[in-house]
Amino acid sequence: MQYVASRFLVFMARCVLAVSLLITSAFADESVTFAIPDVWPWAYEADSGELRGSLIEVAERLSEITGIPVEPHLRPLRRAIVELRSGAVNFTILFQSPELDVEAINVSPVTRVNILLAAMAYSDYPLTLEDLKGKRVAYIRGTYLGQAFEDDTEVLKVPVNAIGQAVELLSLGRISAILASDHNIYRTLSSRSQPQDMLRYRQHVPGQQGALYMSRESRRPEVARKFSAAIEQMDAEGELDEIFYGEARDIEPAPVQ
Repeated sequence: MQYVASRFLVFMARCVLAVSLLITSAFADESVTFAIPDVWPWAYEADSGELRGSLIEVAERLSEITGIPVEPHLRPLRRAIVELRSGAVNFTILFQSPELDVEAINVSPVTRVNILLAAMAYSDYPLTLEDLKGKRVAYIRGTYLGQAFEDDTEVLKVPVNAIGQAVELLSLGRISAILASDHNIYRTLSSRSQPQDMLRYRQHVPGQQGALYMSRESRRPEVARKFSAAIEQMDAEGELDEIFYGEARDIEPAPVQ
């Protein structure tokens, strides 16, 4: 009788282990969700309905390298942050900020960009926040552009939805400067067949990090580890530099909203 009971316990233990492995395997194959900020050229919906942009490319490559299905969802920038905080999505890619480092889990750096102040080339006033006091400076609504700009109360901040809009305002003399990443400014000008030297630039924040963040409310640590390794691989092979600073592929003109 004791032998039968022992065999039964061994059988049950094996069943539990098998079910556990099946559940773990199924969970590993589940897709993960990304809230991707709908900010051109980082991510946008083309006229064809296809999702395009630098961050879409990164999300797709993470899926291809790891074999983990990814569901990217375009969201207004502020909503992307809200969904990350609430756990409505698993991941996002955003500019690193002290606040986000507390509210979410910083998994890995994805890119580094320079945050620039830009003005018309023919203008001659200094390009610093201090010298721009009382003047209008356009920036992408909701974007973290360094603590100095975050704390500044002297410049007149003009939120826009796209840098194309800011370029138009600058050309019309309605603002004095644009504050944005080099990636965004240069891609915008290129898509509009406008030369980079139509503007002059001053570096505001060098090496601003764009990071992969994971929600604290809907964690997928096993996926985060695989994504982190994939990002290291992409960085070592120069793929991230190509995505963010290489020749734009199939890029549509920057919107003016």
